[in-house]
Amino acid sequence: MESLEQFLQNYGYIAVFVGTFLEGELFLLIVGFFIKLKLLNPYVSLVAAMAGAFLHEIIYFFVGKWKGRQVLLRNRHTRKEYRRAKKLLQKYGILSIFIIRFLYGMRMIPMMLMGATGFAAGKFIFFNLISLFFWAIIYLSVGYFFGKAAEHFFGEAKEYYFIAVAVIVIFLFLVLVYPKILDKIRKD
Repeated sequence: MESLEQFLQNYGYIAVFVGTFLEGELFLLIVGFFIKLKLLNPYVSLVAAMAGAFLHEIIYFFVGKWKGRQVLLRNRHTRKEYRRAKKLLQKYGILSIFIIRFLYGMRMIPMMLMGATGFAAGKFIFFNLISLFFWAIIYLSVGYFFGKAAEHFFGEAKEYYFIAVAVIVIFLFLVLVYPKILDKIRKD
């Protein structure tokens, strides 16, 4: 237990940044759980989470401005996601940034599409930061309440909390990620 606490004290916010840069939702749930355990500061975690996700998305936005359409239309999977994201963008405009934020697995392609379709960078940055704020607050809060539920069931025995985190991660992986992997395998 001490080694995890020490790791989080030394590298926790860097891990939050990297985790949200790479994945996002699942990682934020775990961070919210650690916030409940008082292993991470909620405000610093919020800023680190937003920064990681923002860097990820701004990179894809500018890749989209540079070569987005060519990249997105190269293969069957991204072509399909491109069409789906384009419909959302055409139907909802700027609100699509908020909608896309909560569609699991739709981070890269919509950001590239927004760049490729000529979204103004300033407009994208402004609305993306607002949507990131709400996204991070919601997922951190859900993780926090998982921690609160674990505290209710396990009391102050922190070693059981990590079992709860493992169960949550496995459950979310099976519900959110595994079906996408199976779907991709079947299509290939």
